[in-house]
Amino acid sequence: MKKYLLSFLMMAMGAVLVTSCLSDDNSDKNDSSTIVTTTGLYVINNGTWNQNNGSMTYFDYEKLTATQVLQGAGGLGDTPNDAYTKGDTIFVVGSTENTIFAIDKKNLNIIRQVSTTAEMGEAEGYNPRHITGYNNKLYFTTYGGYVGELDANSLSLTNKWKVGSAPEGIAIGGTSAAPILLVANSDYGYGNASVSKITISSGQVETITNEKIRNPQEILADENGFYFLDWGYYDENWNQKEAGLYYYVNSSKSVSKIISDATGMGVGLVYLNGYAVGYNIVTFNDPYGNTGKPTYTRFNSYTKTTDQLSLYGDTGMEIISPAAIAVDPVTGNIVIASRSKDPDTGYTSYTLPGYANMYSSEGRYIENSHFQTGIEPHMIGFTLGKVTINY
Repeated sequence: MKKYLLSFLMMAMGAVLVTSCLSDDNSDKNDSSTIVTTTGLYVINNGTWNQNNGSMTYFDYEKLTATQVLQGAGGLGDTPNDAYTKGDTIFVVGSTENTIFAIDKKNLNIIRQVSTTAEMGEAEGYNPRHITGYNNKLYFTTYGGYVGELDANSLSLTNKWKVGSAPEGIAIGGTSAAPILLVANSDYGYGNASVSKITISSGQVETITNEKIRNPQEILADENGFYFLDWGYYDENWNQKEAGLYYYVNSSKSVSKIISDATGMGVGLVYLNGYAVGYNIVTFNDPYGNTGKPTYTRFNSYTKTTDQLSLYGDTGMEIISPAAIAVDPVTGNIVIASRSKDPDTGYTSYTLPGYANMYSSEGRYIENSHFQTGIEPHMIGFTLGKVTINY
């Protein structure tokens, strides 16, 4: 298994087969295997800015029901933005609240929370954005221009690093012996975007720039470089230009466009003989001011092939304005969350609850997977469990 996949593989928990307890002889004793399964998914809903109506939606795979939780007073507050699951805890980034919430995966209650400004400083910890983890540490970006490191148990700050302007997505790269952090510094799209490479062991921060790194939002490492979703720029008529999926090569310091016209991405794994050998990246394209239907594209990093994806079987429940996309790490199914249409105006609404659908890897709608989300669904994550099969 390639070490550069370590961060996503940890999230997938080994994905297919965890242990196999086969008998040593041909007796009639029961044999069993323990496999990882997806028990459900959650959607982090931004809500409407300054309305304190951020929330989480949980969709139970077994019951095929959705539950709206952590909204209103005592919930996730204003504009929660991202989440990371570690064991039985979901860590949610509350951007406007300047808070990391620790949520019990089993009952979906907030069990702890930490103020990023109290831990890092008012300026440094302001407006946390994205989060990931490795070993027993959590790593998150802030609009203060920093990456913070928290102990996952105590939620106390253990380190912080200065990075670029308006950092968004963050990813683990390198190897298990020498992990690094990659940070997408968007600069709010103002023209001074970059990627920061942090060597965790030494604390060294390297700044990577390129004319094609304009407004990076999400980032993903492999052994030779990194992929990043870039929102490009806007022309004088506010048409979004050069948004897409790009790849940076470490050795040549060059950037190439992998998928043209992409504004959102979800990541799965490519398996070969039971081993993860690459990424399956699924993107949607719905640029600002889009008057047509959204489009979907897949990229296989192992075969280096790209193909268009068509969604079907969802008549009456079609995705009209995709806001988030994710790939189930076990099944490979694709989950897309959408904004709703305002029945009074006929236009996309940013103040009404959204909805989500699940599709097979080939784009077929999966029956009974349609469910309502909160307002402005923004991020999709999964909860995993283990099942023992006796045979």
